Amino acid sequence: MEPLRLAAIDIGTNTIKLLVAAVERGALTALHEDSRTTRLGEGVAKTKRLTGEAIERTAAGVAAFAGKARELGAEKILAVATSGAREAKNTGQFLARTRETAGLDVEIISGEREAELIFAGVCTDAGLRNQRLLVMDVGGGSAEVIAGHNGRIERRASVPAGAVRLTERFLHGDPVPLNELDTLLQHGRELLRPELAQCSPDRRVMVGTGGTVTTAAAMDQSLAQFSVEKVNRYPLTRQRLAEMLDRLRALTLAERQRVPGLPPKRADIIVAGLAVYVVAMELAGIDELTVSTRGLRFGLLAETCGWLK
Repeated sequence: MEPLRLAAIDIGTNTIKLLVAAVERGALTALHEDSRTTRLGEGVAKTKRLTGEAIERTAAGVAAFAGKARELGAEKILAVATSGAREAKNTGQFLARTRETAGLDVEIISGEREAELIFAGVCTDAGLRNQRLLVMDVGGGSAEVIAGHNGRIERRASVPAGAVRLTERFLHGDPVPLNELDTLLQHGRELLRPELAQCSPDRRVMVGTGGTVTTAAAMDQSLAQFSVEKVNRYPLTRQRLAEMLDRLRALTLAERQRVPGLPPKRADIIVAGLAVYVVAMELAGIDELTVSTRGLRFGLLAETCGWLK
């Protein structure tokens, strides 16, 4: 008997991501993964509205992913949208458009639920499941911070510290001036300090998920093409991330777009994303994190299978 095939589409502020997986013996095996930068939440932090262009390109991307999932035999396709969609006043337009183009009903999830699914996704990795974890995901609109142990959440928070949001608010020069980066770093400390002050780093493994940190792992290895095998469980030190931040800040956007391992469409927001990780590790007193490619999509499927504690 063929294992059940399920699909999850994560519609983020910056990127949409697809996972098609087989469910067998209480485990998820990824059959196909893909991502596309559509920047649904472009300008939303300021205007509280999704632009027509962002709606169209994101709906088209979701439709393409849904088509691929059906082609691969997915019996159920789940789609959720996060920060950019939940903050916009005209999200109904986007939901109607994705229903029309992709034949999907998209669920808008809260920051707290997003955090829970991210943690659950990380815990589908048997090598991490039983650890004392501090999980962080820096998305386009928000950053989620979750502390937990043995697959159970002890503390979770969603803060408005996404890479698109912070770039639009603080980083305007090209290259990024030091004073702009310093202002962003200080803002990040103010947002994250209350969440991380209560989290003891003792015997806790920090895990980073999401596009910023997986891109950092790809850059650290100068990968010409993204590889889940080479990125998942890759270790990154705080010092190495700080060095990347300093180097990329000093480059022009055009120069960043040519950096190996850095997708050109992420080059404009990578400085802000790295800054959030550097600040978080500084506040938590943690010197190294482990990169995970298993985030919200894996958690969504784990929840569907009834595996969450």
